[in-house]
Amino acid sequence: MSAGRRPHPPRSDSADASGRTWESRRHAYHQRMTRRIDAALFVGVTAVLSVVVSANQAGSRSPDLLAYLWAVGLGALMLVRRSMPRVVLVLTALGFFTYYIAGYPAIGVALPISAALFSATEAGYLRASALTGAVVLAASTAFRLASGQSASFVLGYELLGHAALIAAVIALGYSVRARRDLQRRTDQVVRLVTRQTAMDTAADAREHQLRLARELHDSMGHSLSVASLFADVAREADAADRRADALDRVKSGVSEAMAQLRSTVAVLRSAGDDPLVNPTFHDLRRLLDGAASAGYEVTLTVDDEVNASPDVQACVYRIIQESVTNTMRHSTATRIDATIDCREELVLVTVHDNGGGGARVPRFAPGHGVRGMRERVTALGGSFDVHAGPGGWRVRATLPAAAQQ
Repeated sequence: MSAGRRPHPPRSDSADASGRTWESRRHAYHQRMTRRIDAALFVGVTAVLSVVVSANQAGSRSPDLLAYLWAVGLGALMLVRRSMPRVVLVLTALGFFTYYIAGYPAIGVALPISAALFSATEAGYLRASALTGAVVLAASTAFRLASGQSASFVLGYELLGHAALIAAVIALGYSVRARRDLQRRTDQVVRLVTRQTAMDTAADAREHQLRLARELHDSMGHSLSVASLFADVAREADAADRRADALDRVKSGVSEAMAQLRSTVAVLRSAGDDPLVNPTFHDLRRLLDGAASAGYEVTLTVDDEVNASPDVQACVYRIIQESVTNTMRHSTATRIDATIDCREELVLVTVHDNGGGGARVPRFAPGHGVRGMRERVTALGGSFDVHAGPGGWRVRATLPAAAQQ
């Protein structure tokens, strides 16, 4: 390990030499700690009850082996308090009454049932704990008054103390459970947020990939289509000046494709802002000049009232660009008409060519270009339609003028 580097914390899906994951190791550690806590409660309850029993206070029967076995029995219930909390609560209450009926030394009311009340409340049985505590306290008080003990002492001193201790134990169990539930909900929220963040990150990455794929297909596809077209022109040209002009067009198309490729590579390598520059309506004339130079009759009509956002302008540009590319690659057209109109905060773009030659319908098989146009329009909340018929290709899109991606 190089200097200055810290080891990474273990991940939840990492495994040790034995093949156990971090989650399984944490679960095993939690189980060990749980068993140790229950064992400590067993020892503590048994020891405290044994000490109190040994005090031999106000009992008609001296403590014997059975009394201490009773203390051990109540302590042993702590070992199963998590799996059977209500059973432990009932057995503790019955054991309390049995102990006093047997005439053993007084050990109070709250002390022998506190651990059971806490365990049941911690397990979620708040009402059962409160009811058991009230029943035990009331029965003990009635029994002591019936046996002739001083009412002022039983009611004025011990009753309040035992009631306060029982209430405190139940409150402590409830607070422990509430804290545990809060921690569990917090962990669940953290897991959900983490999962959602990962899904959002993956979705953003996927959208970024799709955008780059569309940019590569539309920009480079058009440039290379123009270059291919003028390569055919150069091969068939008779005049040297026409051949030279066509070769210049080929060189310009290839250079533009390389520029687009370098720009896309820069995006892939960049860890910061996206350096791709969106084209605008002002770039359309230069785009259509290539088709016009290739011999197509091109018209562009733009409504003066169109005031579209940069994202919409870029989308319209790519629609016209891809439509022109498809015409140059797949159609027999000689004319391309592009129209951009504005109607009630909507931008309408139509691209139509005259390919098809009368009744002959041009072959239409949607590919990456048509899919890319549809994705662009849909992302901006618009509608898209493409149609191939005897009159040629027609691409239509409707976009909200102020749409933002």
